[in-house]
Amino acid sequence: MRADVSSKPQSQHPAFDLEQFAETRLGEGKDLDALHLELSQQLIQVRRELHNLIDLRYEDFLGLSSSVAGIDMTINDIKQPLTDLSAQISEVHTELASKLERIDARIAYRQAVRDKKHMLRLFIDLSQLLDRVNAVLSEAEQQLCGGDNVGALTEYLKSLERAAGEFSQARYFIEKGGAYPFILQAAERMQTQEERLHAALDAFLVSRIDEYVLAQSKGRMEPDSAHMGLLAQCLRTYTTVGEYDRAEALIRERLVRPVVSETFGGQPGKGMGLDPAVLGSMFQTTLDFIRQVGAPLARGISAHLPGCAATLEAHVFWREISGTILSALPLLFVPGVPDRFHKNYLAACDFVRQFSALFNTADRYSDLLASDESYVEFHRKWQLSAYFSIRKKQLTDAIDPRGQPESVLDQAAVDGILGELGLSTQLAARAIWALRRCWAEDVYLEPLAPWFWQLTIQIILWYQHSASDALKLLIRSNADEELTAVDQLLAHVHDMFALKQLCSDHIDSIRPLLPTTEQAPDASSVVDGLKDAISQAFESSDDSAAGAIEHISATIVSASCANLASQLRRTTSQFRHTNRAAPKAPSAFVSKLFAELSAVELKITSQDTLAMLRTQVCLGISREIARVSIDALSTISKTEASLHRLRKTTNRASHLDQSNDLPVPPGVDLRGTTPASDNDKIRRQIWLDVMETGRIITDSLNATTHEDYESLAQLIAPLGT
Repeated sequence: MRADVSSKPQSQHPAFDLEQFAETRLGEGKDLDALHLELSQQLIQVRRELHNLIDLRYEDFLGLSSSVAGIDMTINDIKQPLTDLSAQISEVHTELASKLERIDARIAYRQAVRDKKHMLRLFIDLSQLLDRVNAVLSEAEQQLCGGDNVGALTEYLKSLERAAGEFSQARYFIEKGGAYPFILQAAERMQTQEERLHAALDAFLVSRIDEYVLAQSKGRMEPDSAHMGLLAQCLRTYTTVGEYDRAEALIRERLVRPVVSETFGGQPGKGMGLDPAVLGSMFQTTLDFIRQVGAPLARGISAHLPGCAATLEAHVFWREISGTILSALPLLFVPGVPDRFHKNYLAACDFVRQFSALFNTADRYSDLLASDESYVEFHRKWQLSAYFSIRKKQLTDAIDPRGQPESVLDQAAVDGILGELGLSTQLAARAIWALRRCWAEDVYLEPLAPWFWQLTIQIILWYQHSASDALKLLIRSNADEELTAVDQLLAHVHDMFALKQLCSDHIDSIRPLLPTTEQAPDASSVVDGLKDAISQAFESSDDSAAGAIEHISATIVSASCANLASQLRRTTSQFRHTNRAAPKAPSAFVSKLFAELSAVELKITSQDTLAMLRTQVCLGISREIARVSIDALSTISKTEASLHRLRKTTNRASHLDQSNDLPVPPGVDLRGTTPASDNDKIRRQIWLDVMETGRIITDSLNATTHEDYESLAQLIAPLGT
């Protein structure tokens, strides 16, 4: 009997966890005995189900023999047909494999016959091609004996061109033919014909070049068109046999090398420190040769063979010229003497420009020269980085006090810059001199523009650090002195602001020297970026200048207000027990408070510096007069309160006793009255002096007063008129 699956105890579940089960039951309040009893009952149920399952499967096992009865006979009945089918398939496979082998053999035989037929045809064609090449060359030799007129020469070249075409085809067949004996024999035969063809083409090309040189030496401006047509046809024949490089080498050797070797060869020192005038003469001689011989030849041939002018320019004339210069003058590219190196480099660049302009090649061929390896190597040989290093050292030695300025910068040059630009310090003059030298015509080179820009920024930073150090030194060394360092501080501050503007103007002036691109044809974006960089470099200088102005203003305020307390005491003595009339005008010392500022302002030309200094001085003076005035008024109030306590005779005694230290005691209001007592006269005079100080600052100097002054002005309003 089958057990009911749904009635299985929890202990038979696959994920049954004994510890969790025990913990759950104990949590429900069951003790260990109850838990043991529950598990025992489940064990009995499990054993009962196990016995039922064994009984069920045993009955199935006993019925197995009756279920498989007769299966052996069925298997034997099926086995025999399958065995017969397998044998038949094997026989068919063997027969098909044999037929396929015979078919492959017949295909291979036919392929071999086809290959032999192809090789036979190749042999026949190659033999015929070589025979035709030989016949055409013989025919050409006979035509050459017929005369040297244009017609005969044209026919001669046509024969050579036909021979070249046949020869190229024969060479193709030999390259694809393999290592067969007849192919090797044909290659030997073709080599002889190649030598004959090369000899014929070389002889013709040399004769035409010599004739062209002779004609140009007689002053002919443009070569004969028919003659150029023959040369073009000859070069085309070279191209047909894949030997155009051979033609170029022959033209270089026959036409260009003699002139260039004579021009640049035999120089002492291999070009080290070569006189720019001598190099310029060499370049001019070469340009004259190109103008009279090279460029007309290229134009004439290009009229019959388009694109040839560019190849002649780059591969024939330029390669020979640059190669000769590199071998004959290797030290020309070393900046041993930087002044001469600079002139020689500019002369070389100008030579390259004129050289390229003489050929005037079409746009689609214009980049051929610039991309040629010899052109790139010629420009790469110039040791521009070494030249820049030398120039940089010269400039840094000149402007740095630790260097040797007398070698490149004398005092007369510094004095000249000071007088020219209105500068006041040696540091600023040296910086301007160095900046000018960076972009001077005899120093600057266009490929080094980014490097000279970096040097420009470095010079500005050097000046900024040097000027800041000088300001700090002046401030420290004159900390206890009054106005002795003001002139020097003002000189540095003036030059800091002036140099910033001079640098910006200088950048605008050198705009034409900057390299341009298609994106920036006028270099405006470059100039704007550099101005921003210079402004950032001057930020530290602005901070140093502000610090110097702050020190100057503090010095002026200290000197101007040194006797301010004694001046107020003098005011007190003027009205104490003197029976003087009440004051109606400010004291004379008030206008003198700004005398030091006025004297310093006469030395300042920069409006920015003047505004900064005036603002800080006015703030300082107004702060000091507020402080001293409050002290003076408080002293008056204390004195007055003490006297009233002794006398006890006034109506204000109670108020004064309660606030005897206030600048304006309660109950004191002089507005609309004429002061009668000495103390009130003194208070009125102080009010007049304070108000006059504020008026001078706001009206005459167009500045602002300190917040302490503003508070004082409101506080002492009752003391006014």
